[in-house]
Amino acid sequence: MSGFDCADHYQEHCYLVQVPRTAKESVHVFEVYGRPPKATEDLWAPEVTLRAQLTKGKWDAISAEVRLEFNRRLKLERRKAGTWSQGGNGVQRLLGKELLVLVWAVEQDVVSLEQCEVAVRNWLGLKPEERWWLYTMTAAATGFAHQVGMGWRDALTKALCFGTRRDVFSLGSVTGRGTLPPRRNDAYAPVKDASRKRIEFAALRAIAANVEVLA
Repeated sequence: MSGFDCADHYQEHCYLVQVPRTAKESVHVFEVYGRPPKATEDLWAPEVTLRAQLTKGKWDAISAEVRLEFNRRLKLERRKAGTWSQGGNGVQRLLGKELLVLVWAVEQDVVSLEQCEVAVRNWLGLKPEERWWLYTMTAAATGFAHQVGMGWRDALTKALCFGTRRDVFSLGSVTGRGTLPPRRNDAYAPVKDASRKRIEFAALRAIAANVEVLA
């Protein structure tokens, strides 16, 4: 079975992503409470909870970026890279929580494919620990598949999909922002004009390079 850092979903607490063959069917994300069998058990069946359902189109819009993010992290830990495939995909428990934060953000019918792309960018901007916290807060009250658009689920949509609507206000126009009065820097040493220009050029080039990577 393909997936990400999950050897056997029967034997470990993880998540299971069921990817359908046809575009008409939905992707299902289950939490699986797997555990090793006891010596006295001939058969055992882990409990599962359906956490989310997502249209195949939206799954296709987010899954590639999620794969890249997960594999980047797994590489840092010297673990085997994973992939998505049709059928069951086991996902390690913490990675599964992060995935659900994104899935919950884009699951509502009002979310467009364009907004899915923005949600991915905003999700990538979060640290793993921040994604875990968002999962914990959301799952505590609205963690079942049928609770679409409720409470924290709706908040995730508004937060991660923010930035795509044409009527969004400019962040630069927000009132209540400014600076403190200037304070003289006693350690200030003027930089020669040529050196300053080189520093500015290098800084701007670095910023532009980062933008090109994200584009």
